[in-house]
Amino acid sequence: MGRVTAISTGPAGGHMTRRRLLLLGVAALLTVSALLAIGILLAGRFGRTEQRILGTTLLLAGFGLLALPSIVLVDQARCRRLAGAAAAAAAVGATLALASVWGASGSDALGKSVGTATIVALALAQPAALAARRRPDDPPSVRRLFAGSCAAAAVGATTAISLLWANPHGPLYPRLLGALVVLDLLLVALQPVVARACPAQAEHRFAVALASGKTVEVSIPGGDVATAAARAIRDIERAGGRVVRLEVTDGAARRET
Repeated sequence: MGRVTAISTGPAGGHMTRRRLLLLGVAALLTVSALLAIGILLAGRFGRTEQRILGTTLLLAGFGLLALPSIVLVDQARCRRLAGAAAAAAAVGATLALASVWGASGSDALGKSVGTATIVALALAQPAALAARRRPDDPPSVRRLFAGSCAAAAVGATTAISLLWANPHGPLYPRLLGALVVLDLLLVALQPVVARACPAQAEHRFAVALASGKTVEVSIPGGDVATAAARAIRDIERAGGRVVRLEVTDGAARRET
């Protein structure tokens, strides 16, 4: 039996508050958008103003959902650059889309800019969502599929943007884009399937004593004991706990994935 002792720097209360604010903000945005859409559909006259309001609610809901994976990554304290890029792309797309709905010019360049921002937001939301569901014990094949899906999304987004702005003649670009979309969907769909089909992974179990006097049992899959112990401490501190002692209870058990 091994023993690891660690003293935390304090609870992660600020992190928990930020997470609540972000999630509550998305929930409020979706709720208000849905209520406005229902009200207009049931009682609206469908004039120009009502159409713009309805379009605004749908756009805010859609881009809010695109930003949700980045909020999950922020909550997990993982892939901060990817989370920031995905959130920024969704915000830019929403801003341009609202300018298109409420603006009077209706220029072709603005429409293409909205399309470009939306494509980029979609291309970044996909790896953000996949990164949020990844586990430390994912096999190398899942990591390779993840990298392949990110590459396919990037190439597909570039092709779609080129098709939007250059409008090339001939069927090559549309066919290439369709093939990339199918390949990307395949790589995305294979990741959870392969993760579930992978062999059993090592799981480390710990008894963690908290500053409050409670002792909790924690199971961490994959990796060596030191890495698993560090992750257990981070997870508890991220949830607002304060670790004063961590003890390995049974070495490494076997876990079926």
